[in-house]
Amino acid sequence: MTPAIARALDDAVKRLRALELGDAFDPRAAAAIVASGLHALCVPVEVGGLGASMNDAADVLMAIGAVDGSTALGFAMQVHVTGAMRETESFPGGLRDRLYRAILDTGALLNNAATEEGGGSPARGAIPGTVAARDADGTWRLTGEKTWTTWLPNLTHAFVTARTNPDDGEIEVRSFLVDLSAEGASRLEGFEALGMRGSASGRLVLDGAPGEPLPATEGRGPAPQAWFGIAIAATYLGIGEGARADVVRWAVDRRPGDGSTAVADIPSVQVRLGRMDAELRAARIIVLDVARRWDEARDSSDVPLAKLVATRAAVNATDEALRIAGGPGFLAGRLERAFRDARAGLINPPLEDIALQAFGKALAATPG
Repeated sequence: MTPAIARALDDAVKRLRALELGDAFDPRAAAAIVASGLHALCVPVEVGGLGASMNDAADVLMAIGAVDGSTALGFAMQVHVTGAMRETESFPGGLRDRLYRAILDTGALLNNAATEEGGGSPARGAIPGTVAARDADGTWRLTGEKTWTTWLPNLTHAFVTARTNPDDGEIEVRSFLVDLSAEGASRLEGFEALGMRGSASGRLVLDGAPGEPLPATEGRGPAPQAWFGIAIAATYLGIGEGARADVVRWAVDRRPGDGSTAVADIPSVQVRLGRMDAELRAARIIVLDVARRWDEARDSSDVPLAKLVATRAAVNATDEALRIAGGPGFLAGRLERAFRDARAGLINPPLEDIALQAFGKALAATPG
């Protein structure tokens, strides 16, 4: 991690801790990320950004996740979109440069908008119901509704997937950049979710909103999926690491009974802490190694493994933290929130069953 990234991260963490964020959406969290300069994490150094590698970005997201899961998830969207944009050769250069300038000059925040109410997860091959059609002057206009658009109140732009109907009648799915301040784009609140409530994953409604087309999805290579998978893995692993730090502090300070023995001194608690620590540390090694292999050789083969291991480690760690804390852990607060937030990782792609099926098919294809 470069000194510039380390300084921006330190500043962001201090700002976020000072906010004492709760369960509800708080726009000050995104403002803290922008004020620290961390929103330009993956913008190249030569144009004024921090130029983070995937490995650096994973480290940063773990640190933010340990402070607040919802903020980390929202910021992960900026990270994966800008990281993939930087490393996708087919991405239009002029559009990329304009977005870099918007990020640096006006604090632009980006995300993809793909999921729809009736279509299910795009990870399972859902065809979008959102339609893109050209009007008389050649402008693409998008009509439809996207759900689970993370950090929607904070976003300035979104890459929206839509179906087009070319002259030959075959449906084509493309992605369009939409300026969310444009006429025809509106934002609605999201859902009463189990976890990540502060991520404000809302509904983006498009009624003839103008969009700028990107090249067809199949021409973009592995960068989008690699960056998304590692950003998600790091976010949830950070939540688990934050729960570990919180429960350790609690166990050291808590002295029940006559006050002579801390909870952390109880052998069974030490075993639980050790089990949590071992799984989290192993997951961190895997996530950072997979990110490093992407940086060095554009190897994305184990990105699904990294996400699966990281999410499992976070879910198990937050469960263990509540078992250690007992009744106090079930009260509304950081441990209880981390327990709920970690479970949101189970529905984020790369999905566990798809990853495991791929692992099994690969084994069967090369027996012995």
